[in-house]
Amino acid sequence: MLRTRVITAVLGIPLLLYILYCGGIYWRGLFIIIGIISLSEYHRMMAHGGFRPLVIPSYLLLLATLFINTYPIWLVPSVFAILVAATVYMIIRFPGITFADVALSLFAPLYLGFLMGFALKTAEFTLAFPIILLAFLLTWSSDIGGYFAGRFWGKHRLAPELSPAKTREGAIGATLLPVFIALVFSQIIYMGSVNIAYILLLGLIAGLLAQGGDLFESALKRYFGVKDSGRIIPGHGGVLDRFDSFMFVIPWVYYFFMYLV
Repeated sequence: MLRTRVITAVLGIPLLLYILYCGGIYWRGLFIIIGIISLSEYHRMMAHGGFRPLVIPSYLLLLATLFINTYPIWLVPSVFAILVAATVYMIIRFPGITFADVALSLFAPLYLGFLMGFALKTAEFTLAFPIILLAFLLTWSSDIGGYFAGRFWGKHRLAPELSPAKTREGAIGATLLPVFIALVFSQIIYMGSVNIAYILLLGLIAGLLAQGGDLFESALKRYFGVKDSGRIIPGHGGVLDRFDSFMFVIPWVYYFFMYLV
């Protein structure tokens, strides 16, 4: 399993970074595709859990929320209209469509679209590529730090009901390695004007958020009774499995560079 994960990462990460480096429509297209695939995986998890996803309203809401930070004047009314339409649809189709079906169907695009929308918004920065690269490095380092710290020193379970393999020792590694990455990265792109305390805070909070995103998706998978969100990425599961932590990290990185740099 580890070998497959490493091979997939070695092949996939350069392609991901190249697309982001190209920027523009490639950057936006990448995250739109990630959002759409993630939502389709969520729909399959819903169906596995015995719920009926509202497919068309979900995708419309996803596309609206992805760009709501960029075009709020136009898209906020659209989001409201979709929510109202879904509610009316539930009333007409009840009990064939239940409140749980509607609530779960609308939650996912709001959650996925709003958080992933910050990745689209990050493209507006002058140093867009280094910033998005940092967001991924912080996310990946949290995963790597947690894996190896848990493997070598893990003894005490962190959240056995959500993710039995995670340990408190692993959580410490998943928090500290992003701090180190933030410090190193700050020297590479020269963030000399930023207080070192802020840089430490950047890595610390990113490490915590990455773990929060991972545990949140674990809770969703437990709720729907599935092990992985999908199988599209060999050794890694689904797209949602790979970007759950990133979606929690990118808003923090965006606001950090917006207001503290």
